[in-house]
Amino acid sequence: MRLGRVIPFLLVASPVLAAQVTDVATAMDEDRPFELDLQATYQHRRDSTRLRRENIQSGTITLVEELQHDRTLDQIDFRIAAGLHRGLELHIIAPYVLRDAQDWDYATVNGTSVAATSTLANNTISISGCGNPGSCATVQPIVVVPGHSQRSGFRDPSVGLAWAIVDEGRELRLLPDLHPPGTAVATWVVGADYTLPLPGQIDDPSAFGPSATAGNSISTKALRRAHVVTAWTAFSKRFRVADPYFLLRGSVAFPVKGAFDNCANPGALSEVAPANCASPTWRDQARYQPPVQAGFALGSEFVLGEDPRAGQKIALDVRGDVTWFSAGRDYSQVSDMLGKLTYVEEYVNAVGSVGVYGRFARWAHLRVYGTVGIDSPHFLTTESIGKDLDGNGAVDVSGGRGIPAPEQNPTYDFRLDQPGRRLRSRSASEPRDGRAAGRSYSPFSFSASW
Repeated sequence: MRLGRVIPFLLVASPVLAAQVTDVATAMDEDRPFELDLQATYQHRRDSTRLRRENIQSGTITLVEELQHDRTLDQIDFRIAAGLHRGLELHIIAPYVLRDAQDWDYATVNGTSVAATSTLANNTISISGCGNPGSCATVQPIVVVPGHSQRSGFRDPSVGLAWAIVDEGRELRLLPDLHPPGTAVATWVVGADYTLPLPGQIDDPSAFGPSATAGNSISTKALRRAHVVTAWTAFSKRFRVADPYFLLRGSVAFPVKGAFDNCANPGALSEVAPANCASPTWRDQARYQPPVQAGFALGSEFVLGEDPRAGQKIALDVRGDVTWFSAGRDYSQVSDMLGKLTYVEEYVNAVGSVGVYGRFARWAHLRVYGTVGIDSPHFLTTESIGKDLDGNGAVDVSGGRGIPAPEQNPTYDFRLDQPGRRLRSRSASEPRDGRAAGRSYSPFSFSASW
């Protein structure tokens, strides 16, 4: 690409190439009768989370350091997009996990491990409660430390449509006798995606739990079996070399039969689980419950060079994403340790990224990005204790007494879900040892398209 020839195009009203978030495969255009884009994106990501636990000291709930959790993800997203009509695209995305590994160990404070004082290691509380005398008199470690888990394989695929209702590049090519020249327009795209649950071995945290010792060779798959519906819209507008954009998105998920259910592993639940899991009252109430998500992205491409007629472009991309996650029973940082899903409090994730995007032809793209992100502080174990079925204003529980308790939530864990004992990811506003909670790093993300 010769920049000397490209720069003049940036200074006058001329055809432009849309920002990536509003770039849609098309068909039946004069210069593009049919477009087919094939893309493979490789992502290497590392998440680092410090886990703390509530502890009652002198009648006051305090947070004590417990674990350091690290996750390393290597994943390839395969994407194919085909133009159906002018500005209308059909796309399919199939993520493949090469390796998704989690490792945890005792946290360190001022260079010293907390193993000797860990409330998880020195726990005496029974998962069912302390209703029976002597049931909480001996040490019962809650998790195996250090620990390791791993999964691989395809995730549930997605199919979707994207429609460029307004295309800035197309508008600038319209005949001037029909449309005023130089009309200021922004590219506007709307889209919808559907993630379909595939049959097959699911992502099963019960394969780990007490077996998740460091160095184990256990591995599970990555399918989660839920219908996920996502709607989004994006805008971009070219201003000389800057191409700012804004994206708004939201998704809801509905688990299907075959999604992981905590009741499938009663050994990780309380004494009421066998009876209550079989009750119509609690049927499907212990299974995977993905969070609702809503978020936005704001950023800009800065075009370093461009030849629209040859379909060539190189740009610097600076972007920030903010996503809200509702409460839900999800695959949390502690699921593999416990061998079950946990009910996670709502939280917000913020991510910033910087990258370089190159388009050498309409069919050849290259992207290299680095990202850093953080989660807001949130509790990871917040199951409700049960339901007031008889309307007496209280939830009747067994509490370890070995009596029927149809109102008690079979997934409630007296060790970790009760206020004063819950696990929490540490916030960046509570720094210690230079670590922040829920940090995400993608030191390298590479995408190639053909």
